[in-house]
Amino acid sequence: MLWLWNETILEVGTSNIFIYWKNKNGELEVVTPSLSNLILPGVTRDSVIQLLEQKKELKMTQRDIKLEEFEEALK
Repeated sequence: MLWLWNETILEVGTSNIFIYWKNKNGELEVVTPSLSNLILPGVTRDSVIQLLEQKKELKMTQRDIKLEEFEEALK
């Protein structure tokens, strides 16, 4: 189950979501929603982000993920 707020992806099921894709610039990227009053901080989330930031070939980004952007990436 994908949780949305105003067409913005928040979580999947009861877990944080991390999406691995090629962004519009053709770079390999892992993106996850930024912390907010709807996205809470957590040890697992922070650990995954820290590990991914060490990978030089990946870009780790925390930002809003629009449902439309996700659907387009699936194509």
